[in-house]
Amino acid sequence: MISESLAALKNNFYSSAPKDILDIIDQSIFDLVENKLVEKAIKVGKKMPEFTLKNAVGNQISLSSLLQKGPLVVNFYRGGW
Repeated sequence: MISESLAALKNNFYSSAPKDILDIIDQSIFDLVENKLVEKAIKVGKKMPEFTLKNAVGNQISLSSLLQKGPLVVNFYRGGW
């Protein structure tokens, strides 16, 4: 089952990762809970507000311009560690 595989992966990571990395992760989780960011997140099926960001080559691109081409999946990546 996938939940068991994910739990094993998490346990393996937590048992082998450096303490300073674990401290950062724990602080980030605390911050998410403390600031209630999960409750503020856009839920499945809700409309995303209009935004404009740079694409992979640095050009500005808007959500609405992409939606004109059809359905869209938006994935955000952290820019640096």
